[in-house]
Amino acid sequence: MADLIPVVRGEIGGREYYIGKMTFQELAAKVQFYNELEEDPELDELLQRELSKRSEDMTTYLLNQEERFYGAIIVAAWGGKPHYIRVRMEDHPLLNDDFEFGLLKFDGRQEYFALDGQHRLRSIKDAIESKRELRTEEVSVIIVTHDKTEEGNIRTRRLFHTLNKYARPTTTGENVALDEDNVISIATRMLLKSGISILSAPYVKVDKKNLTKKDEGKFTSLAALYDFNQAVLDAIYTFDKDYLRFRPDASHVENVYSVLSEVWVELRERVTEFRLVESLTKTPGEVREPEDLANGHLLFRPIGLRIYGNIVAMALSEDKSVPIERGAELGAGVCVKALDRIAHLPLTLGEIPWRGTVFRGGRIDTGAWRLAMRLACYMVGVGQLDEGKLLSDYRSHLDDENVELPGRLKKP
Repeated sequence: MADLIPVVRGEIGGREYYIGKMTFQELAAKVQFYNELEEDPELDELLQRELSKRSEDMTTYLLNQEERFYGAIIVAAWGGKPHYIRVRMEDHPLLNDDFEFGLLKFDGRQEYFALDGQHRLRSIKDAIESKRELRTEEVSVIIVTHDKTEEGNIRTRRLFHTLNKYARPTTTGENVALDEDNVISIATRMLLKSGISILSAPYVKVDKKNLTKKDEGKFTSLAALYDFNQAVLDAIYTFDKDYLRFRPDASHVENVYSVLSEVWVELRERVTEFRLVESLTKTPGEVREPEDLANGHLLFRPIGLRIYGNIVAMALSEDKSVPIERGAELGAGVCVKALDRIAHLPLTLGEIPWRGTVFRGGRIDTGAWRLAMRLACYMVGVGQLDEGKLLSDYRSHLDDENVELPGRLKKP
């Protein structure tokens, strides 16, 4: 770490902290992982493996994303308090004496370890080994002091635990709303502004995946919409994780969006309940949970949208024109043809294949969604299914050895 670091000083909870910046090279060379100071080689090896495994995606991000950015890493200085030298701002009329800007001076006796941001630190150390030009990149750091005493150890352990205990990962919906690289997220957001009313922002819940009674006005959640779209697009393009990490060309984005737009325009025309909601004849909540729940609509539940997306995907996967090259333009009518193949599938919860699987005992059983999907595929004749295994699973779920598979549905 440099001998002098320009910092802004702050205080919270009786603890001083300093905000500055370091290069990737300085961070990698000077800052250790918290577990490395525990002097437990066995634990250290285990945690190092776990850190490397969980930071692989972050390393790839640093190596390949030109617009990379990391938030501040919290670094504890152990073994002595750095000397803070305040720099006065008297010559600037907008800064008064309350503004704490200065320099941190280190004497070289301190050790430094990451209290928060260990996976970012691991990815930085790994990335500069592969791409040396990253060494001069800079990241902000928040430096806290740590007295090398038992009391100091306890205080810092508590801070480490608190930072990690209360850290909240972003939800799927938040990721979809913010991700500018994942083409499925981008295309899903484009649908919200596509003019398909049932998918407009007022009808889609962002923060959480599931819907409650308070979400009377919501058709679905952004996370559930993403699940549906992902299933459909995976059948066409066979996306892999690496492809979804980096934003593709604009033409790819437009082609992917066109696929989803075709699917949803068709669905909107086929599902009467969508138009009833759009005309304000019914609320989404009334369609989802009518007085008799058995009359509720499958697609107005996140789990139902997930099931239906997978059934559409199964029908698409049997079309000889797919899969196609990632981001390529899909031929006209392919999605319509897939929807035609499953058009005769009932979408009311009280009907087979939903009754007894995802709708059982008057309640929703989300754990049975795969069974319900397989039964639906069997009924409409899509997918390669082991009928014996399906029957066995169906009987086991219903706890009825005499039940038979539902009949195949004939196209109207």
